[in-house]
Amino acid sequence: MNLRPNFNSITTRIVLLGTAMLIAGALGRVFILTDYLRKDVSELTSAQLLTIANYVAQDINRDIVQRHELLTRVAEKFPPALLHNPKQLQAWLGEHHDMNPLFSLGLFVLDPSGIVLADYPVLPERTGKSYADRYYFQQAIKGESAIDCPVIGRASNVAALPMAMPLRDGTGKVLAVLVGVSALHSSNFMEALYTTHIGNTGGLLLISPRDKLFVGASDTSMVLQPTPMEGIDKLHDKAMKGFRGVGLTVNSRNVEELAAFASVANSSWFVVARLPTREAFASVTRLRDFIIKSAMIMLPLFILFMVFAMRRVLRPLMNAAHHANQMTLGEMPLEPLPLVRNDEVGHLTIAFNRLLSKLFASRTELENLAHHDTLTGLPNRQLLADRMKQAFARAQRNQWQVAILFLDLDGFKSINDRLGHEAGDTALCEVVKRLRGVMRQNDTLARVGGDEFVILLSDLNENVRVATESVANKCLNVFQQPFVIRDKTCQLGTSIGIALGDGECAPEKLLIAADQAMYQAKKAGRGQLCWASSHYHE
Repeated sequence: MNLRPNFNSITTRIVLLGTAMLIAGALGRVFILTDYLRKDVSELTSAQLLTIANYVAQDINRDIVQRHELLTRVAEKFPPALLHNPKQLQAWLGEHHDMNPLFSLGLFVLDPSGIVLADYPVLPERTGKSYADRYYFQQAIKGESAIDCPVIGRASNVAALPMAMPLRDGTGKVLAVLVGVSALHSSNFMEALYTTHIGNTGGLLLISPRDKLFVGASDTSMVLQPTPMEGIDKLHDKAMKGFRGVGLTVNSRNVEELAAFASVANSSWFVVARLPTREAFASVTRLRDFIIKSAMIMLPLFILFMVFAMRRVLRPLMNAAHHANQMTLGEMPLEPLPLVRNDEVGHLTIAFNRLLSKLFASRTELENLAHHDTLTGLPNRQLLADRMKQAFARAQRNQWQVAILFLDLDGFKSINDRLGHEAGDTALCEVVKRLRGVMRQNDTLARVGGDEFVILLSDLNENVRVATESVANKCLNVFQQPFVIRDKTCQLGTSIGIALGDGECAPEKLLIAADQAMYQAKKAGRGQLCWASSHYHE
C-alpha cells in the first residue's frame, strides 16, 4: 500500500483541505465560541447580579422604612410632660423599645441644645453627652426627620446608623429630638448585606454617594471607609452620579469585575453586587482550553478519519452542531446535547452539557437565595407573601379560611448575649426543627425576622378555630423541653398572635393583625397565645 501523498489526488486534496479546515475550525471555535459564551455568561451573570442587588436594596430599604415608621409612631405618642422627668422618660423609652426593638443600640431623647435627657438601654457614656454637632440633630431640631451618615457611635463605639425625629407639642413647636440608633451589623438590620454570598470572591457593597462612604460591605474591613477617588474606577464614578444597572469595570484594587448597581428607594444609597470576571468566566476559560487540547488530539486522527470514515465520524459532530445551533437560534429549548459516541465530540458534548448544568444550577441557587432564609432554609417574607396570595385565592374560590400564627421567641436575646451568635443560630435551627414536627405537610413555616416566625395554615374548612388553636398550643408545647446549646441548658419560649381570615380580606392586613396580637400575648405575660380582633379587615 502506497502511503506517499499524491497531491494530484482528490482524496489528498480533500484530506489537506479538511486538515486546514480542521485547524481553522478549531481556532475559529476557540475565538468565536469563547466570545459567544463569554457574552452569554456575562449576560446571565449580570442579570443574576442585578437580581441580587435589587433584592438586597429592597431588604435594606424595608429595614430603613420600618425604623422611620417606628420613630414616627413613637414621636406621635410622645407626652411632652416627660421632658421634665428623666426617669419617667427613660421608662417610657424602654417600654417602646422593648415593644419593637428595631434599634439595636437603643433610643434617646435630646433637648433643644443637643444634650441627652434620657436613653434606653442606659449607656453611662451617652447620658448627659452633647450631640449638637450631629447632622441628624441639626435637621430634626428644625422640624425635619433625618437619617445621618453612618458613624462610629460615641457611646457604643461600633459602626451605627442614627435616625432622628422631632418631638412637638400640640402647637407643632419642636420641644426635643427623638433618636434611634441601629448597629450596621446586627441580626435585624441589613442582614441580607452580610449573609448573601456571591461566588467565592464576590460580594456586596452599600454606598452613600452623599458622604462618599462605604456604609456596609460583605468584606467588613471596608465598612465606613471612603469610596475611591474619582478617576480610579470609571463605572463607580458613573454610579456615584446616578447610573444604575450592570457593567464591566476594573476596581480600585486593579481587579476586573462585573458589577450591578441598584438604588435603595428611600435613601440616596445604592447597593453594588460584584463578581470578579476570572471567577464569572472560569467555565468559559476551561471550555476554551478544552477545545484547544481536544483539537490538538484530533488533528492527527482527523486525516485518517477523512480517508476511511469521514462521513461516519463527522455525523455526530454535525448533529451536535445542528442541535447547538438550533438552541442558539431559539428554535429549540436549552437542553443537554445527546451523547452519541465517547470520543472528542463526546468530550465536547459532555463539557457543553456540564456548562449548561452549572449555569442552570447557578440560576436555581440564586432563585433559592432570593426566596429562602440562608440560615434555616425556611421561606422568607417574599416567598411567604406569594404562598399567602395562593392560599387566599383558594380560600376565596372554595369558601375556606386561612390562619396566620405570628411567633416571636422569648429569651432568645439572652442566648445570643451569653453564648454568642453562633449559639443563637443553633438555637434557631433547633426551634425550626421542633416547629416543623407539629405542622401539616401543606402548611408553611417562614422566618420573617431575627427571631420571628410565621405559620400559614391554609385550606381550613371545619372546626377552624379549634384546629388553629390546637396547632398554636402544639407550638407552645415544643418549648417546654429545654434546649441544650453548647452543653448548656437554655430555656426558650414563644408568644403567638393568631389572626383568622377568609379570601375577602387582604393578606397584609391579616399578617399585621397577627403581629399585633403577638405583642398583646407578650404584654399578657409571654409564653401565651392571643387571638386578633375579628374586625381587622373592615
